[in-house]
Order: sequence, then structure tokens, then C-alpha cells
Amino acid sequence: MKKILAILFALTAATATFAAGAKEQGASSGTVTIGILQDTTGATATLGKSVQKGVEDAIADINASGGIAGKKVKYIEYDTAANVDTAIAAYIRAVTVDQVDFLFGPPIANIVSGIKATTASYGVPMITFAVDPKCYTDNNGKIYEYLFCAQPSTVVQGQIMAEFAIQNGLKKFGVFYTQDNSYSVSLLNPFVDTAKSKGATLENKNIIGYNSSETDIKTLIQPIIKAGVDAIYCPNYTAPLVLIKKACDELGYKGAIISGLDGAPAFNKQVGSDCSNVYYINNIDVYEAATAKAIADRCSDVGAPNKYFLGYDSMRMAAKVMAQVGTKGADVAKALSTAQYEGLTGTIKMDPATHMPVLGTPMFMYKYDGIKPVMLQKYPASK
Repeated sequence: MKKILAILFALTAATATFAAGAKEQGASSGTVTIGILQDTTGATATLGKSVQKGVEDAIADINASGGIAGKKVKYIEYDTAANVDTAIAAYIRAVTVDQVDFLFGPPIANIVSGIKATTASYGVPMITFAVDPKCYTDNNGKIYEYLFCAQPSTVVQGQIMAEFAIQNGLKKFGVFYTQDNSYSVSLLNPFVDTAKSKGATLENKNIIGYNSSETDIKTLIQPIIKAGVDAIYCPNYTAPLVLIKKACDELGYKGAIISGLDGAPAFNKQVGSDCSNVYYINNIDVYEAATAKAIADRCSDVGAPNKYFLGYDSMRMAAKVMAQVGTKGADVAKALSTAQYEGLTGTIKMDPATHMPVLGTPMFMYKYDGIKPVMLQKYPASK
């Protein structure tokens, strides 16, 4: 019933905030219309708003330089509200009623997994930022033709975090992950397998999964802390990660907390206290001169600069492809599967076998000094 209501809602309700009117899709139109499907309300709104602003700013820059093959770019915003049914409704409205030429989906694996099968029916290319490889394949492992990701996968990121931890002298680990979140689950095995292969101690009893509805974090994580681990690996979204950090502080835990992308700012601001034991992976070196200038000039007011940069680069990459092949969905998808773009996040080189980046897109490991990010090591995403 929920799915039926979602589809009806998609076709009838005015869920979009219009930055442009609907248009005829295809090469005959004088404009290119972009749909931006992001969580701008709900628990992951900081991420969604940051991606959205990156896409919007890229569109402004593209229009200022003449558009895409002389066509002005317009966009329509849709709030997916951290809800799969709402996201499906927004997607269907975008491709049927509003007839967008291209879409940008959220960095949320559960939502992209919920949308992915629907993308096969409409022939509109979409870039998302969900890093679980399963978001882009069906149950038989076949890639969805129109669905793409613009950052390295959870396999790459989990391996990097484990390698970094071992290289920096951490030996005994616990894991605390959200078992009903596909992003968190997809980061589990790459870290665990890599850490064990390099001699880490990681007992099964110290790998604890919990459901996102559970809020008594102190009780749940206490067995790991009592085990005397050197580090707790927490591949969680920002909101639960904040609760984990605070619970660890209250329990007197002094070891390392290793998190994924969502340990990056604005995590530190949401914690609001010393984060010096938190390590995290990121897409950007915020202290590299060109990157620091871009942050200051473009996104000093956004919650998650890394997501802004991903949104900006992805829109520029999509525009480059559409300038070359036009806006017909099948042509764009084919060209995008092998596209290469040099942007704020480095070189994005797409792999046609995975629809995710291959060699060249770097990742960076950080920790906090108090609440100030400190970049520690750069890793080429070469796996």
C-alpha cells in the first residue's frame, strides 16, 4: 500500500521546489533540466543540502560559460526526506511529470537501493553518492544501466581504514555497526577482512551490530569497551556516530574511534566537545591550497564540504558528457560509464563494470585535534 501511495503521490502532488518549469525531454528542447533528489529534511539533511548546493553552484557556473552545448541548464529540487517511499515518488515525478534529462540522487545507500530497480524502467541517467556497490546491481550482479556513483566504493574505503589503523599501531579491535543500514553493513567486511589479514585481533564477540531504532548505545557498546580494545570501528552515519562518541566518553573509553565519511565535519560540531580520539576517511584534503580556497570561496557555509565537492564535480562531469553526446538517456549512460573528469575531488574515472570510479580518485585519513581536523595520510583509490 505504501508503494502504491508513493506512486500516486509522485504523479499528483507538487513535491518539487521549482527552479525551472517542466519541459519536453530530449534533444529538441532548448534547455537541459536536472533533477536534484536529496534529503533536505530528516536525519541526513546536512549531507543532502551539501550535495544539492554543489550541484546548484555547478549549474550556475555552467550557465555562466554558455550552458551545455549552448543550452541553458535548469533544475528542480526534490526533498526525499530520508524515506525510501518518498524518494521513489520524487523519482517517478521527476522522470514522468517533469521529464528531467538527468538526476542526482542522495548519498544514502538504503534510499538508492530502494530506487535502483525503478531506474531501469525510465532511461534517465542518475548519479548518486551511495558507496555500497550493491546499490548499482540487481540480485544477479547485473549493473543497472542508468545508475552511477561518483566516489570510491565501501570496499576501497574499508580497506584503506583498516590499513591505516594497522600502520598506526592499533592491534585489538571492536566493531560497532548499524545492521539495518546497507552503508554500514557494506563497510563491515572490507575492514574486518583486511585488518585480520594484517594480523589484527578482532574477536567475533567484539563485532556488535544493532538496529537504528535502538537508542541505548551505552549498554550496547559497553562489552566492546570492557574487552580493552585499542580501537572501535564505527561505520555509521553522522547522527548515530555522535551518539556513539558521547556514549564512549561517558563510559570513559580513551581508545581510538575509526569512522567512515560521516566522521568528517559537521560531525565535530554536532559532538561539540573534544574529538581527538576520532579518525575518519574523507574525499578531500581540506588543507591543500586549491581545495582550501574552494572551500572558503564556495562552501564555507555548508555542513559537509566533501559532499558539496562531490555534487559540484559530478554535475560538471555530467555536463561534459552531455555536451559531447546530447541528452538522450541511453547515449549519456553509455558515455558516462567510461567518462573521466578532473575536478575538485581529483580525477574521477568511471569503470563500466561497476559504474563507480577506478584508479586516480584519492581518499584521505584524518583525525581531530580537539575539534580541528588534521589530515594524516593520502591514499590513492587503487583497489
